[in-house]
Amino acid sequence: MQKFTLDRAGADLSGAEAGVFLLLSVVLFMAGCGGGTTSSSSSSTPPSSGPATLQSITINPSNASVAPGTTQAFTATGNYSDGSTKDLTLSAQWVCLGTTAATVSSTSPTQGVATAVSPGTAVVTASFSGVSNNAMLNITSATVSSLAVAPAAQTIGYLNQQQLAATATFSDGTTQDVTNLADWSFQGSGPFITSNSGLAIGSSLGTSTVQASFGSESNFSQTPPPALTVDLSNLVSIVVLPANPSIANLTKLDFSVLGTFTDGSTRDVTSLAQWTFSDPTIATFGTSSTTTNEVTAKEVGGTTVSASVGTMNASTSLTVTGATLQSIALTPSNATIAPPTELNFVAIGTFSDTTTQDLTSSITWSVLNPLSNPSAASIDSKGVVTAAGQGTVTVSAVSSAKLGSILGSTQLNVSGAKLSSISVTPATVVIAPGGTLSFSATATFSDGSTQDITNMAKWTSSTKTVATVASASSAATTGQGIGQSTITAAFGGLSGTATMVVASPKQITLAVTPATPQIAAQTSTQLTATGTFVDGSTQDLTSVVNWSSSAPATATVGYQTGLVFGLAAGQSTITASLGSSTATTQLTVTNATASSITISPAIPSFALGTSQHFTATGHFSDRSTRTLSNVNWSSSTAGVAVVDSSGAASATGTGASRLVPPLVE
Repeated sequence: MQKFTLDRAGADLSGAEAGVFLLLSVVLFMAGCGGGTTSSSSSSTPPSSGPATLQSITINPSNASVAPGTTQAFTATGNYSDGSTKDLTLSAQWVCLGTTAATVSSTSPTQGVATAVSPGTAVVTASFSGVSNNAMLNITSATVSSLAVAPAAQTIGYLNQQQLAATATFSDGTTQDVTNLADWSFQGSGPFITSNSGLAIGSSLGTSTVQASFGSESNFSQTPPPALTVDLSNLVSIVVLPANPSIANLTKLDFSVLGTFTDGSTRDVTSLAQWTFSDPTIATFGTSSTTTNEVTAKEVGGTTVSASVGTMNASTSLTVTGATLQSIALTPSNATIAPPTELNFVAIGTFSDTTTQDLTSSITWSVLNPLSNPSAASIDSKGVVTAAGQGTVTVSAVSSAKLGSILGSTQLNVSGAKLSSISVTPATVVIAPGGTLSFSATATFSDGSTQDITNMAKWTSSTKTVATVASASSAATTGQGIGQSTITAAFGGLSGTATMVVASPKQITLAVTPATPQIAAQTSTQLTATGTFVDGSTQDLTSVVNWSSSAPATATVGYQTGLVFGLAAGQSTITASLGSSTATTQLTVTNATASSITISPAIPSFALGTSQHFTATGHFSDRSTRTLSNVNWSSSTAGVAVVDSSGAASATGTGASRLVPPLVE
C-alpha cells in the first residue's frame, strides 16, 4: 500500500479567527384502561429517603372533568413516614380501570396524561412500591362549539419564535386549552409553524393568517383573524463572506451574508439578500437573478460585491486574477463502492499562483467503463457517480478550453458486494416541538464494507403529527407535536429505522459547557448545550437550542451553532434556550494577542485513498492555548492531499504536502 507524508507547519496568526456560525430511550404510547405498560423507571427504584417508607400517594387533581378528545394531566406525590414527599409522576405505574372511556399513559415522557375517548367515568390509578391511589375522571358529552387563537395579532423578528394558543369552547359552556391537540397552519405561504403544538418560527418575512382546527371546529371565522407578522426589526448589521476573496478568472465562488441581531446572535440571512456589483464586467452572477449568491469571474481585475438585506447594506472586494490552472485533483481517490450506491467527487484545481479552488461545478465529468462491463458506473454533471455493476472505472474531470482543458482522474472500484443491512443513527433522539435534527443512514454490504447512504435513502416518518421529514430525500426531521415517531430510511429494497421522541421543553434541563469560557478578542470558541431528560439520559442539543449574547458589542454567538466570537474585551452572558428551559455561561473576552498555531498530529502519514483529521491550537500572549474552532485550512499540494473547513484531509496522491491553517482575516 502506498503512503505519503504530510508535514506540520507552524503559522503566525496574521488575522482574526472568524465567528460564524436526545438520547431518551423511551417508547411513547397511551396505555388502555384495561391495564398499562410499566416504564423503565417504575417501581423497581424506590425513593432514596433512608429508612423512610412510602405511606400513601396523592393524585392531583383528585377529580377532573373533560370533554371527549381532550386530555388531562395527573401528577402523583409520594408521602413518606418521615414527613417528606416526592414527585412520583414519572416513576409510578399508571392505569385506568373498568371502562374504555379514557386511556392513560404510563410511559415517558407523558406519564399520567389521560386522554378522554367517550362519555363516561374512568378511575385513574397510580401505583408505586406496593402503594396506590385513585382519581376520578369524568368524560362529559359536551361537543366543541367554537375555537379561538391567541394572540390575535403579533409581530416577531426574523427567525424569532411565537407560541400560539388555541382555546376550545364546548356546548356546556366550559373551555379548555387544546393547543397541543389542534391542527395548525398558516393561510398561504407563511412562516414555519408546528402542525400540532402551535409554535411559530419566523422563517419568512411578511404577514400570514393563523389557522387552527380541533374536532369539527376551526378558528376560520374568528374576527379579527389572528395574524403573525415577521419583520427585520431585530436585525442590527450584516457582513458579506468571504471577506476580500481572490479567485482565478473564469472560475466561480459562492458568497454568503451573516446577520447580527439584537439578542447578540448571528444568523445566516443569505436567502434574504439582494446582490450588486460595482463592475459587472469583472464578475457577475451565473444567471440574471440578483438573489443567487454564486458569482462567476469574467475578466481580470477588481470589483465590489454588495449585498442588501432590508435596510442593511454590506460589501466586500473581489479580486479576479490571471492565474492559470495547472492541475486538477479528484477526491476521494481510489475509492471502492458497491451497487446501487452513489459517491460524490470533488475537483480541486491548483493554479499558477499556488492557490486552490473547488472546480466541481465548473468542469466536465465523465466515466471510462471497462470493456468487461460497459455499464459499471455513470456520472452526472455535478460529479456524482452511480455504481451499477462490478468493475474498475476511471473517473475523469476536464476543465473548459478557456481554463486550458486540464485533466484530472482517479480510479473507482465497483465491487460485487450485496447490500445486507441498513442502520440509522442516532437510534433514539429527543427534540422539542419546532426543533430539527438530521439522521444518518449507513449501509453494510456482504463483504463487510460500509457506506454512508444518507443522501441516497428515501426517508419517511410514521407519525406526521409528531415529526416530519423535509422531503423523501432529506434526513432533516422536525418535531411537530408531543409523541413518538419511527423514522425510516429505505434503500435498495432494505430499510433501517430510528425513533424520534418529541417532548415538552419543560421535561428538558439544559446545561452549557464550558462553564466560564475565556477567549481573546477577534477569536472564537465552541460552546455545547447538553439536555438532560426525565429519565436521566442526556443528548447534545447544541444545534437545536437558540443561542444569544447579553453584550453583542463584546461577543456574538451563532443562533443555532453555539460558536462564540469575541469582539472586544469584556464579559457577556451567553444563553441557550429551548422553550421555557434555559442555561447560561459567563464568557470573558480578553485583550490577549495570538502568536502562533501548532497543528496535530505533527508528522502524519496515511495511505492513499484514506483521510486524516487535523486540529489547530492557538497560542496567545497571556500564555493560554486553545483549540481553534474555525480556521481556513489549505494544502500546499492538492495533488497529494486536499483539506476541508473542518481540518479533514483526504489523500489524492502519493508524496508530501504542507498543511497550514491561517486564521481568517
